[in-house]
Amino acid sequence: MSEKRSFRESVREAGGLYGWVNGRMWKVLGPPPLGPYNEEPLPPSAQSGCPICGHAMSEHIVDRTTGPRTQLHCPKAPAA
Repeated sequence: MSEKRSFRESVREAGGLYGWVNGRMWKVLGPPPLGPYNEEPLPPSAQSGCPICGHAMSEHIVDRTTGPRTQLHCPKAPAA
């Protein structure tokens, strides 16, 4: 008959407590989901609209010369 290992030995063999818990949860839950399959991919950020004015982000000026604060300058005319 095989000899039963102590908890400490099985945790060491698994590579630590995280590895031991992960191995036990894998048997119950299986692998994690990979992502949304039925959703369209997000548009690139240059084509997405500004949350403030609605224009494309590529039309904006990002000013990083003002020290630690970054400023976003929207185009002059508001989007319709």
